[in-house]
Amino acid sequence: MYNSARTFVYNKALAAYNDVMNRIPTDTPNLVTDALQDLKTRMKQQADKGLVNRALNSSIFDNIRSWAKKRGLYKKGDTKTQYLKLMEEAGELGRAILKDDQAEFNDAIGDMVVVLTNLAHLGGTSIEICIDEAYEVISKRTGKMENGTFVKDGK
Repeated sequence: MYNSARTFVYNKALAAYNDVMNRIPTDTPNLVTDALQDLKTRMKQQADKGLVNRALNSSIFDNIRSWAKKRGLYKKGDTKTQYLKLMEEAGELGRAILKDDQAEFNDAIGDMVVVLTNLAHLGGTSIEICIDEAYEVISKRTGKMENGTFVKDGK
């Protein structure tokens, strides 16, 4: 998690980086240490922007993609069927909200993330790229809350 009040992801990434750096012999060519320093710089830039840190957070998405690949979803599935699955899960989320069923609410959102991960893959991109690009747009957005909904300025 990263926001202006919490830096868990960055601190965890920095600790992992330091752990790796401490294991590298001092006589290792500068190419390796330069590459690791570049990685550290890019991770900090992502964290400073508030972007999803793919190096740390993508493991769950990688697990989802591995699960889907093993089951043939990427060979036999397509974006249309995944979109329909997403709408099915959205219906389950709506039902959970109406019933005030927290367990079903959590399950439906989790299922939607799985479907979105697979939909992105089948569409030739990744969920991480989609999230990063969406955040780049919304992070600059201004507006106000009206009747429980955020309304963008200029609309």
